[in-house]
Amino acid sequence: MWELVNRTRFAAERCFARDARGAEVWLVAVRGTFRIAGDGSTEPAEVQEPVAVAPSYLGEPGRSSLRCDTDLVLSKPGTDVLVVGHAHAPKGKPAARVEIGLRAGPIAKMLVVVGPRHYRRGVIDVTISDPEPFVRMPVTYERAFGGVDPEAGPRACDPRNPVGVGFAERPERLAGRPAPNVEAYGRPLTSARDRAAPAGFGPIARHWEPRVRLAGTFDAAWEEHRMPLLPDDFDERFHFAAPEDQQVPGYLREGSAVEILNMTPDGLLRFHLPRTRPVFRTFFGRDTVEHRARLHTVLVEPDERLVELVWHTALPCHGKEHRLDRTLLWEKAYV
Repeated sequence: MWELVNRTRFAAERCFARDARGAEVWLVAVRGTFRIAGDGSTEPAEVQEPVAVAPSYLGEPGRSSLRCDTDLVLSKPGTDVLVVGHAHAPKGKPAARVEIGLRAGPIAKMLVVVGPRHYRRGVIDVTISDPEPFVRMPVTYERAFGGVDPEAGPRACDPRNPVGVGFAERPERLAGRPAPNVEAYGRPLTSARDRAAPAGFGPIARHWEPRVRLAGTFDAAWEEHRMPLLPDDFDERFHFAAPEDQQVPGYLREGSAVEILNMTPDGLLRFHLPRTRPVFRTFFGRDTVEHRARLHTVLVEPDERLVELVWHTALPCHGKEHRLDRTLLWEKAYV
């Protein structure tokens, strides 16, 4: 009962969830890990990453930025495209400023990564020092604008990125402290008064702005009329973990071209997503249902030359979940 028969080369996991009406839904997620060859082709990696049943972090959970969110969500209305890695100076020559980029389907996004720098007290204002050259720099939210003002207490933080640097309630408090290394393209930070939007290619945690606003209203009315279901004003876009400009509404297609600029030593990583997807067949006693996969997540790790794809299906089964015997899944070429 509730068995998963996995005939793919990838990791798979399942669970039950309830929709907005409280009806049972059978979730199955498949995570495929592929190695990217020098010619841009992809092949399944020897080691397959497991399905993420909980968020994973780059450091201490809850106090660092996400590597990836859970794969077992009710549904995403599109595909998250994420990149986790480092900026590399072109040809390995130290540079004070490096432009990095992501292109996939409708997404075309650039960031600027600068070398180590700090806030310094000037004659009139607190400014930012010139960046030092670097060869390799992590592209994480810890190095983007945000953070906590330690002189004002732990609640004084940038809710968009509480793990970053550069935030202070009073600019003079920043003197001598590190300045952000990751910026949005065309929006350079020049002084301690600048409060830029956090810049990055990685996922945004559930308790960060603006994602947390989409979770809905958990108030006394919710406790009385809806708990434990989600609030009436819950927005399914909450399940997106990528920044808004890295979300593909309607889902990214298998076979799509992807380009990553200056996040590998050779400068440009270009490849196509694998032209494969899992197919699902669920058995309810003598009845069978075939259901399609949706591409929920694409996670590129340029340092390892890996790309991970997460496919997902959500099958309504309220009232017959007790008859759900098993789900069979296999691979099918995507044309």
